[in-house]
Amino acid sequence: MKKFFIVLITVVSIFLLTACGKAEKKEITVSAAASLNEVLSQIAENYQKENKEIIININFGASGALKKQIEGGAPVDFVFFASKKDLEDLKKQNLVSEKFFKDILQNTMVVAGRKKIDSLSEMLDHKVAIGDPDVVPAGRYAKEILENEGLWDRMQENFVLSKDVRSAMQYVDLYEVDYAMIYKTDSKVMKNAEIVYEVPSELHTPIIYSCGILKDKEREEVKDFYKFLTKKESVEIFEKFGFKIANE
Repeated sequence: MKKFFIVLITVVSIFLLTACGKAEKKEITVSAAASLNEVLSQIAENYQKENKEIIININFGASGALKKQIEGGAPVDFVFFASKKDLEDLKKQNLVSEKFFKDILQNTMVVAGRKKIDSLSEMLDHKVAIGDPDVVPAGRYAKEILENEGLWDRMQENFVLSKDVRSAMQYVDLYEVDYAMIYKTDSKVMKNAEIVYEVPSELHTPIIYSCGILKDKEREEVKDFYKFLTKKESVEIFEKFGFKIANE
């Protein structure tokens, strides 16, 4: 009988250990602007180290394209756009939580290339990569800047449109165009090109990154990750990558 109970306890212990080992992990699905690739990946990695039961899956792309996916019913928990407008569009459609959304980062626009310029007009007659203004916030800012300088209509033959701002950066970095209008933070991952002109901020509306939890996705782990983005350790990583904290 004693031997039977020893065997029984052993079997039960193995069962419990196996059950614990197979505990289902929780997943958070994030749609985020392409310009956040490195910085958000690092922050998500840090979060997962502290919360080993949670997996964060991030889909990077143009904010406008990601917005359209969500409008079409894409299974997303959390969004992080390079455009306040895109988040507000989702809010107007009642697709974002009423409690969990905020402006979080700021960025600036620059021209990347290999030859310094003193004005944007020097890009005339050169190939210039910009994000597609219909879906890429950086492309919308580029269009606004060039319209304010009276250059947009004159440069129509110059443009190479890209699917997101990171692709525009790659065009200039791979010598496929002479210049690219990108975020300053994207310049940190260039290998061959450099910043050749910093765009005055008065030429465009403020570049605000906004994030939010989608409606009916306010699970505890999603809210916890939302809060993690503004913790001191995350703020330091954003700043290391060249972002400014909004409203500072």
